[in-house]
Amino acid sequence: MNKILRNYLKWGVPIQLIIFMMVWLSGAFHRGTIHPGKVTAAETTTAGIEFYTVAAVTEPQVVEAVGTVQPQFKTSVSARVTANVVELPVTAGQHVRSGDLLVRLDDRDLRARKQQAQEALRRAEATRDLAQSDYTRDKALYEKQVIPKSEFDETTLRLKTSTADVAAFQQAEHDAEFAFGYAVIRAPYDAVVVDKLSDVGDMATPGKPLLTLYESGKLWLEAAVPEEQAGTLRIGKTYEIHLDSLNKQMQGRLMEIVPSADSSSRTITARVALPYTQNVFPGLFGRMMIPVGEHARIMIPQAAVLRVGQLTMVDVDQAGMLRRRSVQVGRTIGNQVEILSGLAAGEKVSLTPRKEQQP
Repeated sequence: MNKILRNYLKWGVPIQLIIFMMVWLSGAFHRGTIHPGKVTAAETTTAGIEFYTVAAVTEPQVVEAVGTVQPQFKTSVSARVTANVVELPVTAGQHVRSGDLLVRLDDRDLRARKQQAQEALRRAEATRDLAQSDYTRDKALYEKQVIPKSEFDETTLRLKTSTADVAAFQQAEHDAEFAFGYAVIRAPYDAVVVDKLSDVGDMATPGKPLLTLYESGKLWLEAAVPEEQAGTLRIGKTYEIHLDSLNKQMQGRLMEIVPSADSSSRTITARVALPYTQNVFPGLFGRMMIPVGEHARIMIPQAAVLRVGQLTMVDVDQAGMLRRRSVQVGRTIGNQVEILSGLAAGEKVSLTPRKEQQP
């Protein structure tokens, strides 16, 4: 008897528990359970509802090439002589006209050098004049055979030497005059000062930049164009340019295409001239729009779109009945929204979707 009881406890009880759990999970002990099935939603007719007929609009398809606004002509201003800066009246961002003073250097050494060259030239001219007088006198005496030829040759040599000295000192005086002019640096054209790299009291030396500036109104966008679209570019053609930070759109003419590709980004550089526009300066981010064909886009009013949680819905007229449909939206332009999928041209959507209905 004990053996039968042990076998029952070992095998019978677990089997009965398993059978009980299976019956319980099947819902035999639950009442009022809603069984799976389809529920027909209440349908609404389209009577009295304002609709918008969906139409496909063909628009140019473009590829965006990002870039940076850069000056067409950028100049680094430096001195041609060594001297201290005594005047630097411009500041970064200042507009200057052609011929305006940019930098004035200490010209005392240059002035002294100029005066020394002038004095040396005057001495050389005096020596030449004396040699010319001796030559005129000795030539007459030599022709009368009063003096020997060797003496006349010495007089002729002194005249030639003094004449050459005058030419050399004239060049030295000319160089000193030019060097003296280097003490004043003026704007070569109408420009904007980009940066001020020196100040009063600094030592200016040849090759050391004092200022950088770019020509006013001469800017272009240097855009990185993907290799795939590089072949479509045409010099002289007009392209649309967007400057996002200023919320501005403009037309620019393609001026240059750099005949070399960047191996890391697989792009080439295209330079598009920008029209003169206030508040546009080097360093701004810009986008160049490159047409690559056309595509059809479906746009509907935003009023026709109902957002329910993460879903975007529209009410569509189907055979006189209003049916809800999920759609995928794209960009919003004004009061219109792009429909990427879910609608076709010719369908009608309600401009007053039923907000009380849940998907």
